[in-house]
Amino acid sequence: MANHSHFDLTISNYKSIASLKIKGLKPFSVFAGPNGCGKSNFFDALDFVGRICRHGVEDALRAHGGAGNVRSAKLNAPGKQHIEFGIKLFDETASSFAKVSKYDLRVPNFATAPEIKESLSQVDSSVLERVQGRPPLVGHEKTPIAVNIPPWMSALLFAPAHLLTNLLRNITVYRVDPRSAKEPDPSDADPSRLNSRGNNLAAVLGRLEADPEAHTLISEWMAMVVPGVEAIRTTRQRLDQRTAVLFKERRTKRWFPAGLMSDGTIYALSLLVAVLDRRDSPGVTLIEEPERGLHPAAIAELVDFLREEAGPQNPIWLTTHSESVVRRLRLEELVLVDKKAGRTRMKRADSGNLDNTDLKGFGLEAAWLSNLFNAGVPW
Repeated sequence: MANHSHFDLTISNYKSIASLKIKGLKPFSVFAGPNGCGKSNFFDALDFVGRICRHGVEDALRAHGGAGNVRSAKLNAPGKQHIEFGIKLFDETASSFAKVSKYDLRVPNFATAPEIKESLSQVDSSVLERVQGRPPLVGHEKTPIAVNIPPWMSALLFAPAHLLTNLLRNITVYRVDPRSAKEPDPSDADPSRLNSRGNNLAAVLGRLEADPEAHTLISEWMAMVVPGVEAIRTTRQRLDQRTAVLFKERRTKRWFPAGLMSDGTIYALSLLVAVLDRRDSPGVTLIEEPERGLHPAAIAELVDFLREEAGPQNPIWLTTHSESVVRRLRLEELVLVDKKAGRTRMKRADSGNLDNTDLKGFGLEAAWLSNLFNAGVPW
């Protein structure tokens, strides 16, 4: 039976995003549009919210270049010095009580005196509520928290087991730099999770080698995505004790260092590691342009893999302007992005008059390239 879990999102006043509402967003979704339309701004906005939920407004502002970089000059008007975000999850896999969860965040005066207002609910029952100037209230009885927390810090830490808490506090945007990922990692590199640039790839792979199932999965998927790759392993270099990634190709006995492999191969490996390593813990995985350096056949395998791994507890969202990615999608997975008068707009491909029957024999990418969705073209 099909899984109809989905998300509703709202974001206001972040860079080119004045007011954005997306309903029915699937756990695996792809945001397609031309360069400069605001796809990266959308992922940045989600990262900004995630940082607020983890460490507070001040950390989010530092990571995003300060208030002046967050707010667009075109939208910077009196009364608009606030950030708003909302997420609603319809989780078909959950129990009846937990099927619908909702979180709302508002940060007025975020540039000068940020004071968080937020609420977390499950169905119609309050889990957490925070009004400006008052302590957070927890549970349906709305019991005040005795601990005094700063006004710029999220109170989600008082609901650590809630799925939305874990999703929002574990948002990662992957903008992998293949050249950095090829380099051996120093002995003190963090192996706990692949970072957004992928420059601790060797350390993470070294840890995953201790898990035979995870390591086998990575090798098998790499063999499908990049034909010719037979095996992958890490090694500790004798001279500097750094950890390096080695590849073995079919019909050869030699192992090759990552530096001799293509950028596309390293990029694909980084994405596979990032996704497989997060499958047992809730979190939002955001990947920019997964098609980089890959053959269209490899892109097809990668898209299928990402779709298979995505779910309400591990949504995987991509940006792209590649017809090879769009060709592999289902209508309900495609979100069209364009910009008008400096403002980013989004539209689900299945929200109009076209359905899968209309696209038979035509192709989703052809409909997109021909602008049949009336939502802009990819150039």
